[in-house]
Amino acid sequence: MSKIKPNMKYEKSYQQNPTHLWLTDSHRYRIVSISIITLICIVISLFYLFFYLQIGEIYTSETRSSIIELKKTFLKNTVDNLIQELETARSIEANHYKNVVDQRYEVYSARSLVYDNYMQNIITDFRQGSHVPKWTAFVWDDSGTILYDPEGYFEHDIASTIEKIEPLMSHYRIIHYKNASCLFGFSKEYVEDTIKMAMTTKIKKLSFENDSYIWVNEILNYNGGKDYAIRRVHPNLPATEGMYLSTDMEDIKGNHPYLTELEGIKKDGELFFSYYFKELNSDNISEKLTYAKLYKEYDWVIAMGVQNNELEEYIYQTSKTSKAMAFSKMIELFVVLLIVVISCLTLVFLIERWRLKHSKIQLEVEFQFDPLTNAKSRRFGTNYLQEAFRAFQLDESKYSVAVMLFDIDNFKNINDCYGHSEGDRTLKEIVPAVYKAIRSSDELFRWGGDEFVGVFRVANEENTVCIMEKILEAVSSLRLKTSNGANSLSVSISIGVSHFKDDDTDFSDALNRADKAMYLSKADGGGRVKQL
Repeated sequence: MSKIKPNMKYEKSYQQNPTHLWLTDSHRYRIVSISIITLICIVISLFYLFFYLQIGEIYTSETRSSIIELKKTFLKNTVDNLIQELETARSIEANHYKNVVDQRYEVYSARSLVYDNYMQNIITDFRQGSHVPKWTAFVWDDSGTILYDPEGYFEHDIASTIEKIEPLMSHYRIIHYKNASCLFGFSKEYVEDTIKMAMTTKIKKLSFENDSYIWVNEILNYNGGKDYAIRRVHPNLPATEGMYLSTDMEDIKGNHPYLTELEGIKKDGELFFSYYFKELNSDNISEKLTYAKLYKEYDWVIAMGVQNNELEEYIYQTSKTSKAMAFSKMIELFVVLLIVVISCLTLVFLIERWRLKHSKIQLEVEFQFDPLTNAKSRRFGTNYLQEAFRAFQLDESKYSVAVMLFDIDNFKNINDCYGHSEGDRTLKEIVPAVYKAIRSSDELFRWGGDEFVGVFRVANEENTVCIMEKILEAVSSLRLKTSNGANSLSVSISIGVSHFKDDDTDFSDALNRADKAMYLSKADGGGRVKQL
């Protein structure tokens, strides 16, 4: 049987001086608050002092990094756009030459109706246009005689020659007339050379700010070494176009830019790197930030760079201006900081006064309810029972005060089988059910664990039993689903009830009787009420 003995000494001390503990904490809080504010002010002051001393270096580093990132974005986007334009040009050109071949085929098909010496007329067309080396044509008859082969494709027989020609063509058609045939079209080499020439002309005409330009190197040997590449386009040094390049070439600082470029291209297909090179239209040599990307279809390394000669001058000027502004702002900050400190200390003082005024109410609210079940707390219940017993001793009315104590039957099994979270949920479900069964004038306290105490003003003991039976029915009708939904729990409670009596010396006398009565209920199987 449990022993219901509230700590009367503690409760009395708490009731007589509810703000005692808070006053001690308040004094500590004031000291801690002032210490924290002072520490914050010192840290901020030291930080801004350090910031002022380091601002030049920090600003220079961040500005340089930001400008370089902007330059990198500009370089990459420009090269990527050019490659995209190159892809579009190839598609347009390929479609153009396909249409030209198809149109020529339609013309030749129509001529077959009016020309007697048909195939010879076709050969004459190609011979007359031989000064423009763009058409590829091969003419033969059924006997295997070669009628026209200016490129010298024929080797052994017609079939193997056709197999040799087909992979070389961008687009072609074969027309047959009587005992002769003609293959004609445009070679891939011709179409690609046309595109390369057009793109080379375009690149040379491009104009960018800060004397930037695009250049193109064609890789001949991906293993590097001497003559591994040839310079195709270079607006800065047009006289060097067609020059062979080697990976052992150095810039003025001893770097190997071509080796760096080739290794980056082989690894990722693109890279950013820096080296030292002559500025456009000048003999000055400065660091050049470069982005290079491989266009594999042509083995072209398309690159673009910007000189960094203007970067340091810009950083110096902006850093000088920013330092002057920073010093001015730091002075302003110290003034504002001083005002903030004074304001904070004043605010702390005002808050202390307000909290002291409302501390008793705040503490009473905090300790009034049990945080799990939202029933009234044991602390509140102890005070309430004391007041109720004092009122009972003075009250000469016909009403009696009933003290109820109940706990949940087999509550340990619920915790053991389903876990303590299900036990907590069971407690939270039971309390609202009990509140629905009792009156607004009645009180319910969580005494500890799964034990609850109730206080009721009743006309007689029969009226008490009626209330208890409503509580039993309300709880027994609950069907609690477990959190996983797999099981349904039915719960019951055992209730013990007693009343304040004239010979009681304290409310605990009635509470102990209710405790004994509750265990009598449990001894009879639980789910019932006993009254002593």
